[in-house]
Amino acid sequence: MDATPMNPFEITEIRRRLSLFLSPTDAIACAQVCKSWSDDFLSAIWHTIEKSSLYQLVKLDLRIIAKHGHRIRVINGLSVEDGVLDKLQDASVSKIKSLSMVMKKTIRHLAHCYDLIHRNVTSLTSLNLSMPPPVDREMYFTADCLSPFAHTGATSSLAYLKIQGLCMTRNTFSRMLNICQALEHIDIRDTYLQSTVFTDKYQHPRVTHLTASVEQVFYADPDKYEPSILFHFPNLTHWETWKSRSSFEIEFNHCIMEITQYSPHITALCNRTGIGSEEFPLSKVLVYGLRDLTEICVEPEQLSPEVIMSLMTHKNSLTTVRTSSSYDHLPPSNTAIEFEDYLAKFGWAVQFIPSHCLRLQEFSLPSHEMDMDDVDKFPWMCHDLQVLHVRIKNLNTMDKVNTALQMWVDGKRAKLGNNFSKDTEQVTKDLNLASVGYPKQQDSIEIRVARHLLRFEKLCTVRLGSKVWHA
Repeated sequence: MDATPMNPFEITEIRRRLSLFLSPTDAIACAQVCKSWSDDFLSAIWHTIEKSSLYQLVKLDLRIIAKHGHRIRVINGLSVEDGVLDKLQDASVSKIKSLSMVMKKTIRHLAHCYDLIHRNVTSLTSLNLSMPPPVDREMYFTADCLSPFAHTGATSSLAYLKIQGLCMTRNTFSRMLNICQALEHIDIRDTYLQSTVFTDKYQHPRVTHLTASVEQVFYADPDKYEPSILFHFPNLTHWETWKSRSSFEIEFNHCIMEITQYSPHITALCNRTGIGSEEFPLSKVLVYGLRDLTEICVEPEQLSPEVIMSLMTHKNSLTTVRTSSSYDHLPPSNTAIEFEDYLAKFGWAVQFIPSHCLRLQEFSLPSHEMDMDDVDKFPWMCHDLQVLHVRIKNLNTMDKVNTALQMWVDGKRAKLGNNFSKDTEQVTKDLNLASVGYPKQQDSIEIRVARHLLRFEKLCTVRLGSKVWHA
């Protein structure tokens, strides 16, 4: 006799997976079907608490939070509103994995925040703490809230830590690193590190990403020597930095020595006006402070001919060159975006990057308008190129941009023998895919651009001043 087929929704694992894709309203409806469904779908309802839903949390009875607090995994945007933090003081709220909150400058509020962190310290993998400016140098951060109870034998699972607008001593900073053994990325923007007798000299073996200003890294009390905070990160590979003061005393050669001595493995630099002043020139940092750089992100106005020539010392290792606007504030529309082109006067120098950096995979200068005549003079040799964000001179209307990119997509499909649009045969003829060498002068700007893009077989993401195209 044939067995009766099982309803797939009777399988717990299927219901749990389904719950991940439902809206809160649908999940609540499913949770009311029966008790077995309730357990599966309630976890989805309570899993993430966004800032927009915090006001609903305040309205809940404490008994409800006590019953379901153990299901909370993510809290985003917890702020100083009265009542919200009080609702989370129940002992059941103890398995949070990701927590983001703004702390109030009162002893009582800080105590509640530290208690919430300490209660979840063994499950937390991401923690984002901030305090409104200005920095109160009387409100010290305590590292003990990140330390699990000793009798439990548990350790911290924290991999990402952002502390913004707080104050701590250098020893507290070192102790915090010692506690968070799993830490990989630390962000201390706008946090004041007070110089004290530096005794806790811990070096973290796993931190690879640091976000800190030039002053935080190098500026110490002039009356006593302290190594820069790079001392704590011998395996650092990514450094995002900026300069928060208009001027400060800094010994350039000493800073270079500290970079090469304490963090010699930095291969990715994101410099938001931090390095580039007269005291700390970016071009010299690239030449004397870094080795085998693979990624660099700078402000558009920083990419001067001197900096570009300095990048050539890393031409055999660079895979990513972009300006900070490459991913910041990209409008999701079809409208052509206009930027101030800081590189217009030396567009020829920009061509040194794709023509000499053989391993380049991403070239993102969205504010720069390239001239195809310059491109023809400096043929690109980066055959591994995958991402390109630039603008093209005379490719200045949406119709022209879309035509060029559609030619590129169709031409690439024709090369691969895939399905393509009805105009592909004409496109293939226009582009003369089998030809090599420079385009003819009578070719339109659209054909010249499309032919250039088709030289790179791995290129899959292109933006030429409008929306992002994929092929």
